[in-house]
Amino acid sequence: MKAKINHIIRSSAIDGPGNRMVLFFQGCQFNCMYCHNPHTIGLCNLCGLCVKNCPTKSLSIVDQKIVHNSQTCTKCDRCIASCPSNSSPFYKEFSVDKLIHEILPIADFISGITVSGGEAMLQTEFLKLLFTSIRKHKELQHLSLFIDSNGGAAKENYEELLPLVDGFMIDLKATSNNSHKNITSESNKAVLENLLFLNDQKKLYEIRTVLVPEYNTSKEEILKLKEIHALLHPSVRKVLIRMRTHGIRQQYSHLQEPTNEEINQILNILDNEKVILI
Repeated sequence: MKAKINHIIRSSAIDGPGNRMVLFFQGCQFNCMYCHNPHTIGLCNLCGLCVKNCPTKSLSIVDQKIVHNSQTCTKCDRCIASCPSNSSPFYKEFSVDKLIHEILPIADFISGITVSGGEAMLQTEFLKLLFTSIRKHKELQHLSLFIDSNGGAAKENYEELLPLVDGFMIDLKATSNNSHKNITSESNKAVLENLLFLNDQKKLYEIRTVLVPEYNTSKEEILKLKEIHALLHPSVRKVLIRMRTHGIRQQYSHLQEPTNEEINQILNILDNEKVILI
């Protein structure tokens, strides 16, 4: 079994507790308007547009796979910009053994592994194999294992991983179903259910909400968010993130960043609740 991995960060202080290696999985069932990594959403269908649009001819299709010549590539990202599937020609397939091989050289310098995306929970069977291997490996047993998820996978997927995972970080895009659909094109029913389930199981480490004016910053939305926060264990980190327009796709250029006044209004509604603003 192999996983589709977009890229790997070997040292991160913002993806869970401590210094962590982060594995970004390819593929996501949500299509968030403000996504800053839209090339992690889709899977390559070998349409060939990236090959055609590469100015340095660094891409080709060989044996039903995209082949990338890193020696001639200038990293202009025209291939990514031209992809109609929100994919990337650069993601690779990794076996569990190959990922373990990536982790071992830096194991003594990190505190844990975080899997992110895209949406890593879409590759749950692989995660079970990977996490089981890490737990059994004597040189990796000190590493904590975290999952950064949009919360939209089936509940049984989260249940299966509970014994192997130290914590989940869940992105709650919006509290109302309509707002969530407007932002992601999908319902938030499963997200809310999984969020409370993981909290009950004491596996919820963090809940995050990206603030998008005119979509999830109304008084009604924030009051509902306050209700949800109140249901969570006091140890759960509650994070608010200012939506940044830099890096989002052109078709969503109408989105506006929240102003300081809007942020202050939201904090007032939350009534000085202990939240982390990023």
